[in-house]
Amino acid sequence: MKLETGRTHQIRVHFAHRRHALVGDPVYGRRLALPSGASEELVQKLRHFKRQALHAARLAFDHPESGEPVALEVSPPSDFLDLIEIMQRDAAST
Repeated sequence: MKLETGRTHQIRVHFAHRRHALVGDPVYGRRLALPSGASEELVQKLRHFKRQALHAARLAFDHPESGEPVALEVSPPSDFLDLIEIMQRDAAST
């Protein structure tokens, strides 16, 4: 998903409103909803994912003092990549 604007809270609220709360969101996700037919590997990964599955790969803004553009990029953390890989494998097997 590519977002033009939005803070973490807004993203979480909008996803939850559409009944697609973020994995690991203790406030808007309520209890863990496991996909029907999910593999045991995916179920275990979802149960043990202890943070929000939300990552900004790129952020860009104007520096508040200089006005110069600032762009930051960072790769997703390994636990996030593991979750995506397991979800893709699980989706491919159904």
